[in-house]
Amino acid sequence: MSKKRKMLVIAPYGFNDRMTNFIEFVSARLLARSGWDVAAIVQSDTGISAKEIVSGITVYRYAHSLGGLRMLLPFLLFSRPSIFHAHNLRNNRVGIIGAMLARLLRIRLICTEYGLLHDHYLTDFRDNPLNNSLHPERVIRNLRELIGGIGRDPSHWLYILSSYFFHWPLAHAHHLVFVSKHNLPIARELKLPSASYLPHISDEYRWLETKTDTPDAREEDIKKRISGLYGTNVLFIGQMKLRKGWDVLLRSIPHTSPADIAKFVIVSASTTSEQKEFSDLVDLLNIRDRVLFLGKVPGNTLLQKIYGICAVVAVPSRYEGFGLVPLEAFEMRKPVVASNVAALTEYLVNGENSLLVPPENPQALGEALSRAVRDAVLRERLIKGGKETLTRLRSKEYADRWLAFYESQLR
Repeated sequence: MSKKRKMLVIAPYGFNDRMTNFIEFVSARLLARSGWDVAAIVQSDTGISAKEIVSGITVYRYAHSLGGLRMLLPFLLFSRPSIFHAHNLRNNRVGIIGAMLARLLRIRLICTEYGLLHDHYLTDFRDNPLNNSLHPERVIRNLRELIGGIGRDPSHWLYILSSYFFHWPLAHAHHLVFVSKHNLPIARELKLPSASYLPHISDEYRWLETKTDTPDAREEDIKKRISGLYGTNVLFIGQMKLRKGWDVLLRSIPHTSPADIAKFVIVSASTTSEQKEFSDLVDLLNIRDRVLFLGKVPGNTLLQKIYGICAVVAVPSRYEGFGLVPLEAFEMRKPVVASNVAALTEYLVNGENSLLVPPENPQALGEALSRAVRDAVLRERLIKGGKETLTRLRSKEYADRWLAFYESQLR
């Protein structure tokens, strides 16, 4: 394999069955299919270090950051990738250090963040950054700003130093690439280097089972809890963060009728049990009989079954860096009701592939969900629109744009 076609991807997690539609995995698969030598270094889901081949990609999984650095250093020194692509630096210490080493070793550095507004230095309230002030002065990009910041406020030296290390790769990358256009003006305001938008791409790999999709002790319990349910249910999938709007969804339930929507099925990406805030709100609204909290679901096969018992997918987010759940719903032929917020509106079109409602508006959300459940003609139109959106994201045109971008970085 030519040295000029080697790629190293660093991400804090992923390259597993549940995250097959994340851009770092999708783009890496595309490169591997196109003849590139692709490797990825990610944190292990199981706490066990491992090396395996996944979809033609050599994936190194580390149990802790020190182990990740032990994998990274020899790779950079001896394999000498021509491109180092770091994703989602917020939770990616290995990626931050790797980016610094890549620049030192004169390896082309590319960085990608799903959403710059996830940056806790930039905003006081990451769960609703679109409605809160931004603080670009807190973003420390170089040594001059680091020294000046500590000089002005020595009591917060650790916070300032952390901001410096987090933003160093973004400020020193040869190129930034975003899959949502809303990041571009923010990058300009932060005076970050050359940045491009590339559309999110998709492929048909999402629901393939692999050896990492192993049975879980909770699987049988979840199967029992969903047995007997039929299709007049609403599905929510996401982290139990306020930015995902789970509280808005719960508050929408009193605006719906059990005759239209039997259950609101909650799948968490991060926890197996209800958080106190969630339980308290369910009890306050007296909607316990209409909420089915399943928590984190083990394996794609079971998740597909859960999609099968639901009629509509709700995405009531306050903010999304991109928003992958609608794409998953399109793949499962389910209509989407979502908030009218960036970056969802870059590919969701009201009345064509989704119903869009104002964010933080439980009544509008409840009415739209009820309408989607009741109106079979509307559901079919939205499903058709979702399929057309997927076709575009899987098109050769979109894939070629990514390949052309990476090829341009080799020159």
